[in-house]
Amino acid sequence: MKSVYGEELEMFRGSVRAFYRNEVEPHVKEFEANGVSRELWRKAGEAGLLGVCVPEEYGGPGDQGLAIVIGSEELGYSPAGATVGAFLGTDICTLFLAAHGTEAQKRAWFPKILSGEAIQCMGMTEPATGSDAFQARTTAIRDGDEYVINGSKHYISNGYKANLIYVIARTDPEVRGAKGLSVIIVPGGTPGLEQRRMKTMGYAGGDTGELFFNGVRVPLSNLVGQEGGAARMFHSIMALDRLQVCSRALMEAKLGFEMTLDFVRQRKIFGQRVVDFQNTQFKLAEVEAQIEVGRAYLDSLVEKFRDRSFTDRDGSVCKIWFADMVKRTVDECLQLWGGAGWMDGSPISRLYTATRLHPIHVGPNELHKSLMGRAYVRAS
Repeated sequence: MKSVYGEELEMFRGSVRAFYRNEVEPHVKEFEANGVSRELWRKAGEAGLLGVCVPEEYGGPGDQGLAIVIGSEELGYSPAGATVGAFLGTDICTLFLAAHGTEAQKRAWFPKILSGEAIQCMGMTEPATGSDAFQARTTAIRDGDEYVINGSKHYISNGYKANLIYVIARTDPEVRGAKGLSVIIVPGGTPGLEQRRMKTMGYAGGDTGELFFNGVRVPLSNLVGQEGGAARMFHSIMALDRLQVCSRALMEAKLGFEMTLDFVRQRKIFGQRVVDFQNTQFKLAEVEAQIEVGRAYLDSLVEKFRDRSFTDRDGSVCKIWFADMVKRTVDECLQLWGGAGWMDGSPISRLYTATRLHPIHVGPNELHKSLMGRAYVRAS
């Protein structure tokens, strides 16, 4: 079948898949214990998997975003994805610099992003505000030619090891809501910055972190875009972020189905293979049907993204559907593994705990339903 992505991006897919098989999957146990190594990031840079949206004039591929979706699909399809967390998915942060960064910021950071020297993270979620991100309390107050940053962030993907942190901070404390928020770069190792690793249900090697800013000082030149412009910047990449998490969910469901099909063909009970039971066949058929529907749905969304007709409503609908679909299908798969699925070291067990995040992250499903509900009320 003809790919909706095109030949060039499918070649990129091959490179990503080979990287996961050769460089990531053999070292999963190591990453579970210590998180993803900086060496792995550098290898990803050498393989050309980072900075996919860096413009060509700065040495990058100049992709408009679909390479990130491809990368997310392959992260979901790799058994290691359940361990390494967001990993290369945070490459989406590069779009902030590509679209809004100054020339000096681009010259300083793009080479490091491309090489894997710079590990990026978005410092957005806070303990007191959660999904209501634009009520952030972290402040960045001007003091001469510097910003002084105070506050904290948590649940930050790659936050423990990141050394290029985009902090969402309130540069105008008198303005509440989104209009008072700005995006400011804080390099790792800046005095007053503390990064702690958080232990999560899944993604054991994902380097999820919490960040503490205690009088952190950075120059005014670290502002990305304009003061008060954080919400506008986020909105411009929101469609791509929704698309990449949905693409990962689809391929996690596909991985779960394929692993389970292989397992039930080998496993015997009461003298016959588990796959020979009609219930097993029915369950697998239901799962595969969901995956086929999901593939067609995702392809239609990719087309919408390409022709710039992807709407906020599309983002909410696909986030809800794919999050529920992967949670439901992987649960059905795990049931067919029996006790083996309950074991922590089993690949379906790791996938099950990892996919439980989908209805929660990138805005919980309840938030997206609420956003859709407001439109129903306005139209009445």
